[in-house]
Formats: sequence, C-alpha cells, structure tokens
Amino acid sequence: MKVEEHILNDIKALDIQAVVGATLSLMEELKFCHLPVLHEGKYVGLISEDELLDVQNEEDKLEKHLHVLKPYSILFTDHLFNAMRVIGEGNLSLLPVLDGNGKYCGYLSPVEITQDFGRQLTFSEAGSLVVLNVGVRDYLLSQITQIVESDDARITGVLVNSNGVDFLRVTLKINRTDISRILKSFERYEYEILEVYHHSIFDDTAANRYEALMKYLNI
Repeated sequence: MKVEEHILNDIKALDIQAVVGATLSLMEELKFCHLPVLHEGKYVGLISEDELLDVQNEEDKLEKHLHVLKPYSILFTDHLFNAMRVIGEGNLSLLPVLDGNGKYCGYLSPVEITQDFGRQLTFSEAGSLVVLNVGVRDYLLSQITQIVESDDARITGVLVNSNGVDFLRVTLKINRTDISRILKSFERYEYEILEVYHHSIFDDTAANRYEALMKYLNI
C-alpha cells in the first residue's frame, strides 16, 4: 500500500503569488481546509484556512505570509500507514506528496484513503471484533495469534493503541461470527477483555438457562 498508488491530481497547487482572498474562496469551493503552495515548482509548505482567516488584508499575496506555512508532506515511495500518521498529526484535509527532489507530485485525500481501507479484507470480510487490554510488557502478538488459530480461526486485522502508560488496547478482527470459544481461551490465559462485537450461537438468555439446567442435573 504505497503512497504513489493513491496520488490525486485534480487540484492545482497554489503559487506564492496567489492572493489570500482568492485562496479562501478556492478553499470554500473545493471544500478543503488546506492547499499546497509551490515556488518555481518546488513545494514550500501547506497553507491552512485558519491561518488565512487571520490575515487582515485579503489582497496580500501568499509570499508575504510564508512563515505560517506548515511543512507537512510525504514521499511518493512511502507507505500509506505513514501517510495516515502525518494526516492525523496535522489534522489535515489533504496531504501533499513529493518526489525525492522535493517536487510536488499531487496529494492524498483522507476520504479516498478511508474508502479504500473499507474495501480491504480487514473491514470487508464478515467476522467479529474483540478488544483486549494488554500490559505493554506482556504484549505478544504470536501468543494472541496462537490462541485464535487454535480454534481454526484467523486474525484478519490488528489495531494497537495506547491505553495509559503501561497498557495497550489491542483490537482484533477475527474471521468468525461466533467467537465464544476463543473468548473463553483468552480468559483462561488471563487476558482482560474490554469489548466484544460478535454473534453468539447462544444468546445470554439461552446461556443462562443452559447453566441453570446443568446445575439442576448435578443436584
């Protein structure tokens, strides 16, 4: 999933001679809060709508306000995961893409990338989600995978977020609609289960009735 596979070129980059007022109008028309700025074909930075709204004279040219440009960009040879990190870091509506010489190649759209992610196996395949709370020092993806695969299932996606200083919030996408037995296995290995999204063969009422029946038969 390289950046170059997602480059868009339907929006023309601005020149430093562009006028502030016209740039604001263009942003409103395009529904983007950021636009790339070039000087002699080289990328110099990303201008934001918020910065331009603070400019008192809308007849000013962008070259007068180069100090407010943000340096956000990504190389076309980079991975899409790194691009998403930069987009999130800057809360960007688009991310400029450059070649190895700093030349502007186009941009990435967070909306387009999100739509593409939605078509990936991790999101498109039916299955279940389980969220675990795992100590940073105890996190072993190999062990988690072994627990899931021991029930002839497989993990089709993993998302790891920090959950405080010492813990990780590990979200697993599993290719089963019912992961009741896998959940029991996690409990046996003393994993803390925070959230579960699946379709159990037995609903809670049926499970409670089954447990009551077993207790009755053991009397």
